[in-house]
Amino acid sequence: MGIANDADAVNNAIKEPAPELSSPEKVIVELQRGLVDPNTGIWYTDAEVREMTGADEEYMAGLESKSTLTYAEYMSSLIKRTVVRVGQMSTSDNPSVLDALTIGDRDILFLGVIRATYGRTKSFQAQCGNCEKLNDVTVDLEEDFPLLEPNVDLRSTLDVKIRNGETIKLRIPTAADNAFAAKVSKSVAEQNSAMLAKCRVWENGETQAQADSWAKGLNLGDRNTLIKSLTSIKAGPKLGEVDVPCAHCGHDMTIRIDWISLLLS
Repeated sequence: MGIANDADAVNNAIKEPAPELSSPEKVIVELQRGLVDPNTGIWYTDAEVREMTGADEEYMAGLESKSTLTYAEYMSSLIKRTVVRVGQMSTSDNPSVLDALTIGDRDILFLGVIRATYGRTKSFQAQCGNCEKLNDVTVDLEEDFPLLEPNVDLRSTLDVKIRNGETIKLRIPTAADNAFAAKVSKSVAEQNSAMLAKCRVWENGETQAQADSWAKGLNLGDRNTLIKSLTSIKAGPKLGEVDVPCAHCGHDMTIRIDWISLLLS
């Protein structure tokens, strides 16, 4: 009798529908510059991102084991896995389109991924520098990271005059430029050379070798002027410090937050 009942239970279980897997949480974000569709010339600023899954975590953990992995490469890889579309352009079909994102827009998407994964608020622990006790800290992913108002036209070039009176045209750095400069450089000086060579707009279509030679041949004053014009661009979410009182001793804690620790902590 017991065996028959067990058999009936197994048969009934087989007949029951399999549990449905929930769809990944998605978030719509608004980009500041956006991406242009190369086929139509239309600019899109609305983008859709999804939450990170266990498969994403495993993939990113595999990347972290690479000794040559840079922050820019990590960000680029995660964005290409989690951005569903920009406007009407599906990024799953052509993830390389995301290489043209400005760094500010890349960070907007990254913050969107965090919101999709954890919700509007994110909690983590921070140690008080005064009493050394741990505190549970909660940040609001919308209010604590306000968007900086762009101080330049993000869809245009920058016109920068150097010492000899020549006007140099620079385009806004992209996520791909950032990743390239980080990968080929061993110092800040080399990064500056790589970024200038990538971002200068050439009228005659100079080769990469010619662009590299130009960047390295600039006098230091002109290099600093050009680099400052690129690094002073304001756009994207403001990432900085959050001040909170310690719950144990009341001492003010200044917590410096970066995107990766916000995602993984």
